[in-house]
Amino acid sequence: MWPNRFNFFKSEPSYDSLSGSSSPREPTMDDGEASNQSREKPGRFSSTFSRPSTSTTTAKKSWFQRTRQPLLSALRLLSVWIVLITAWRTTLHPVPRTVRYEKQTLICGNTTAEAESRGCVFDMLSHNWVAPACLDPVTEAEYRTYVTNPARHFGPYPYYIDNDAVEGGLEHIDDERAFAQLADSPVLIMVHTTREEHLAHCEFLLRRTARAADGKVRMNDENLQFWHAEHCLHELRHADRKPMDELNEGFYVGYSPCTVEVPV
Repeated sequence: MWPNRFNFFKSEPSYDSLSGSSSPREPTMDDGEASNQSREKPGRFSSTFSRPSTSTTTAKKSWFQRTRQPLLSALRLLSVWIVLITAWRTTLHPVPRTVRYEKQTLICGNTTAEAESRGCVFDMLSHNWVAPACLDPVTEAEYRTYVTNPARHFGPYPYYIDNDAVEGGLEHIDDERAFAQLADSPVLIMVHTTREEHLAHCEFLLRRTARAADGKVRMNDENLQFWHAEHCLHELRHADRKPMDELNEGFYVGYSPCTVEVPV
């Protein structure tokens, strides 16, 4: 029994020992084992993973070549579009620049000849020579129609000046030109008129003030003053404080500056 238990300590005689060779025998493998080992996966340090395969590189190059030309074409179209938009904004539709204005006062001088040489005109309603920029043709025409109507007290142009050489001491102004020429006098000449004319002057001038407030016209510097509007409102509120058909009102003919805004 005991000898059988220790049989595993015995070794089979090898071919080398039988042939008398003292060196150990190298292990060998048959053809099947060699084929299986050659198909084993390489280790992580194997040179097989050092560069991509030729088929992968070719695929990447092929994708780049396919997309390169469309991308370049899209960039060219985008550049052309930007150039066209810029040209359209700057030439056909330029961006408006900010305009700065400064005030400039236009004067007509001290004589009717000087006023006419400067392009000024006589404004019947304001009784002044003014620059055209401060003349409202609408209200001026309305007042002219009123003042030339024969139905007015004392007839058309109810304007009179002092003149001791005529009967009654008052000389009638017959027309618009003679009326405008009164500004040529070296001294101020008082023009006498009716209460009716005075109230009509205030009415039409307030209409002009409203048009100026609406931006339709520009008023001369004299009539633009608040005191003048206040005066006319007061007279219209107390219209009956004087008789309408008497020469009980007076004014002067002259020149009024005109302040405008000009771009610089």
